[in-house]
Amino acid sequence: MKTKFYLYLLAAVSSILFVSCNPDSIADEDNPYETEQGVDKSKIKTTDVS
Repeated sequence: MKTKFYLYLLAAVSSILFVSCNPDSIADEDNPYETEQGVDKSKIKTTDVS
């Protein structure tokens, strides 16, 4: 009975380690803070709120 528990525990820990250390992650390819296009300041409209 304890052998079955240890096998399940080993499977759970190894699967967590495999998923967390896997370099093929979609989040690694997504970089939300670097944009390749800038802002065209001539198209920005401002209003006077006084």
